[in-house]
Amino acid sequence: MSIRLLPLLLTFSISLPALAQFDEGAFRQALKVKKNLYIAEGSVSGGDRTQSDFKVTSVRVAANPAGYDRVVIDLANAKRPPFFMIQNDPSTHRVLVTLYGKAKLDFSSQAAIQAAKKTKTIRKIDFIPLVESDRWMFSIESQPGVKSEIFELTDPSRIIIDLKP
Repeated sequence: MSIRLLPLLLTFSISLPALAQFDEGAFRQALKVKKNLYIAEGSVSGGDRTQSDFKVTSVRVAANPAGYDRVVIDLANAKRPPFFMIQNDPSTHRVLVTLYGKAKLDFSSQAAIQAAKKTKTIRKIDFIPLVESDRWMFSIESQPGVKSEIFELTDPSRIIIDLKP
């Protein structure tokens, strides 16, 4: 076997199993309206990749009579939300929310934390201080088995996370 072919064969033998493990079904695009399509695990992305400056004006949490709990992220300075990624991890019972861009936070985190205590699916919300200059994150610790539905609304710009058992 030629010495030149050996690195090429090694590359294919290493990368093919990695490709086989990638599950495209675990990555989804955020919905534009509520459709009652809940996921048990995986990632959802949405928003506008060109929108880099945004202001979070509130994070509202409330129980809905239809049997789910809702987290609404209200945003200003844009018609659409900035690019975001929301990951539902059933092994840790967490929903991790990441908004990309230069965030300005102008809301009461304590109001959201207190409201979360009145829901059935949310154990607690942890707001992470602005540490990175290019993103803002927070996590929602949920009850076991919680599914999520994520969609975005425009004008005013909002990201909605519905959680149900």
